Amino acid sequence: MPLKILVTGFGPFPGGRKNPTARLMRALGRQTNRLGQFGIELHTAVLPVHFVKAASELRALEAAIKPQAILHFGLAARRKYFSVETRARNHLSLLRCDISGARPASRAIIAGGPLSLRTTFPSRQIAAALCRAGLPGRLSVNAGAYLCNQVLYLSLASAEVTGLIHVPRLRRRRRKKAQVSSFRPDQDDLLRAALIAILLSARKLRQISSIN
Repeated sequence: MPLKILVTGFGPFPGGRKNPTARLMRALGRQTNRLGQFGIELHTAVLPVHFVKAASELRALEAAIKPQAILHFGLAARRKYFSVETRARNHLSLLRCDISGARPASRAIIAGGPLSLRTTFPSRQIAAALCRAGLPGRLSVNAGAYLCNQVLYLSLASAEVTGLIHVPRLRRRRRKKAQVSSFRPDQDDLLRAALIAILLSARKLRQISSIN
């Protein structure tokens, strides 16, 4: 049976009309046949940067697809590397608005829920594989207090393998080989990073299946 993997990005947000993770979803959509050869049934979606709608759309996707793995990609413009998140906090900032101009109704994502949850995708292996591929990847313990952290926290109870990778602001043009020292990823690098995360997550799913 194919492994069902849901990958999400985000749409525009206050201060950012274009979100590279939305474009990533379109690029991944063109990889479905290729990933199918590895036994992966890929589903992609762009979630709105909206506290209420993002949560409801995520639940609807989970109910319809029943994915075994969920990978989220979000933009962290101030970071200069791919941040492979290792935990989600049950906390939202009341200072930041979503695309509708609304703030979260509560600091807690789930009232009475655990203060934090650890991600279940192979974070260390992904970070190491990114570095081997010439992509700057680091483990992170801070997924923020915005929509990325919210959807990560909500989805950690829904699939065997779940995680989030924060993406730095991308370079618009392809870099030259001489620019490696001042590396800044572009959209093609983002696609490579996503494929690495998907394939390693699929491998972990197969390991779990073999144990069970």
